[in-house]
Amino acid sequence: MASPDPLDAQTVLTADSTPGLSHVSSSDKESDSTSSNEINVRPADCAFGWIPTLAVMVNYMFIFGASNSYGVFSTYYLNDKFAGTPASTLSWIGTLITTFMLGGNMLTGALADKKGYRLTAYIGTVLCTAAYILASFCTEVWQLILTQGILFGMGASFLFAPSVSIPPQWFDKYRGLASGVAVAGSSFGGLWFTAATQAMIDNLGAGWALRILGILTFAVTGIMNLLYFRRVPAKPRKNLLELRAAKRLTFWLVSLESFAMYTGYWAVTFYIGTTAQQLGGTQQDGSNLLLVLNAGSAVGRILAGYIADKFGSINTLLISLILTVVIEMPLWMKANSLAPLYVLCALYGMISPTFISLNPVIVSNYFDTDVLASVMGMVNVFSGIGGLAGNLSQGEIFDKYDKREQFTNTIIFSAMFILFAALIVLFLRTHVIRKSADKRIFQKI
Repeated sequence: MASPDPLDAQTVLTADSTPGLSHVSSSDKESDSTSSNEINVRPADCAFGWIPTLAVMVNYMFIFGASNSYGVFSTYYLNDKFAGTPASTLSWIGTLITTFMLGGNMLTGALADKKGYRLTAYIGTVLCTAAYILASFCTEVWQLILTQGILFGMGASFLFAPSVSIPPQWFDKYRGLASGVAVAGSSFGGLWFTAATQAMIDNLGAGWALRILGILTFAVTGIMNLLYFRRVPAKPRKNLLELRAAKRLTFWLVSLESFAMYTGYWAVTFYIGTTAQQLGGTQQDGSNLLLVLNAGSAVGRILAGYIADKFGSINTLLISLILTVVIEMPLWMKANSLAPLYVLCALYGMISPTFISLNPVIVSNYFDTDVLASVMGMVNVFSGIGGLAGNLSQGEIFDKYDKREQFTNTIIFSAMFILFAALIVLFLRTHVIRKSADKRIFQKI
């Protein structure tokens, strides 16, 4: 049997310790501050933990489905509805979804820990639904920026904050697999969101596509929120934010890696459809490429979690980031037909998003489970900033340097930030090895 990851609960304090931030025993009781009657003694890795984990997976379909399938709207806005509008302007819509979803996590994560998972999630459900409905009546870009961008991003942040901390707190031995299964929901969501959105835009128009997505979001996430059970009860706390995390090097390394990855990650999702049209494809070809991207991502996120449980989360993350750069640059830059784009989407989808699965695992191995939503919220602020900076920069590069005719400079920008993220993870690995050696713990990472 493989030895435990030195970032696991048993060895957290030896790697990078601050009193009061260690793991809570698996014998803690389950509760949610929204309901004092839900108290059961359940250990980590029990079968019951898959119920809230699967609920998170379904909600991830709607939280990330919007951003993962935004390429359909992006292609429609860029080439049809707002054909004369600069790509850098239109990129604000999709960018702000991710920016507010992740950047708002500093507040929503703290609220989830302090006020309860379900209350926080239901606020998100209402805001996301309102965003879709209001966006369906918009006729100007700035209106879509406020509704489909900012308002939906805020709602997604309220849903995402409790979701990201549920699988890690229910599992120790299978933490990577559980996180991978949950996060795979975002890929499944992108898969059917992409197909459904394209079909609705073609047959019903963009307005009704947005309204139907709003109705589905309200109904499905409203039901799934009922299954958001905590295993570890929240501790009484005076401060809303878990600022002690900022005293630790590990926090800053994971945060910087998240910033770099989100800066470069979304280029393929946002612009692969336009690339297909530049090579003689249709809008449907762009939609099909996103389907392949999300299908590969669904498989890759689960597989990454399984591999991380066997060989270590940091090792798995480092290899995946290096492979992402190796795949993205030649396949996208040298593509002269649709065939290389399909290969790119399959491989990029399978390998690149492992950081989304593994970052929560790494963070959960270092910090208390009862403050996990707060700490992940702080990390995700950097993710949101990276998404904002990266997507706006890519739009500007596409307009000014690629002349809206090809994506060479955009691809280089994206790949270099992903490579930078790999270097940060390599430094994190070195840091963990050194700390483990200081404590005479010689285990895989």
